[in-house]
Amino acid sequence: MQESSASASPAFFPSLRARVALACLTFAASAFSMWDGFFRFDWVGLLCFSLYWVIYVPMQKEESRAAYLRKPRSIVSTVLIIFMIAGALHSLVNLATKHGF
Repeated sequence: MQESSASASPAFFPSLRARVALACLTFAASAFSMWDGFFRFDWVGLLCFSLYWVIYVPMQKEESRAAYLRKPRSIVSTVLIIFMIAGALHSLVNLATKHGF
């Protein structure tokens, strides 16, 4: 038996066209949310999500994890994910207090 030289990718990552489309969609959603209520800050998570898809670059096969995490794009992507989670939690707290959960 012969071994296959092709290896499977460790994680799914969408194509450039899909990333741009997703970024445009979430940017439009954040703009509408911003228009609806700027000081409710529901738009922050969506804006961070759209910026994340614009700047994120996946780790290359030959690249070590330490070298990847030192890149400015990786650091900014991590910060955007943190703000995205904070924005989602803020929206959940607003929803819970609004409906009396």
